Amino acid sequence: MEQILAFVLGAGIALFVWGVVVAFKTVKKVKQIEQRITSHQDWISRNDELINRRIDQEVDRTNNIFNDCIRHTDSRVDKLEAKLTSIPKEILKG
Repeated sequence: MEQILAFVLGAGIALFVWGVVVAFKTVKKVKQIEQRITSHQDWISRNDELINRRIDQEVDRTNNIFNDCIRHTDSRVDKLEAKLTSIPKEILKG
């Protein structure tokens, strides 16, 4: 009976020690995974900022091109209008 009790207590202590070791290893792995997750989140955040900045630059560039086209078209229309308004005067002088 004493041997069985000693065996059970010994096995219980061994399992307890093994459980503590496994718990510490698990905590260590969890911390490593948390660090990886944090670094991935930082990387994603930086890339998100870069993409948003790039999109803003492209929108500004497109707006500038559009405004240049509008200015160019407006100046051509003004020149055409000036020519058309001068034609009736030439005909009247004729």
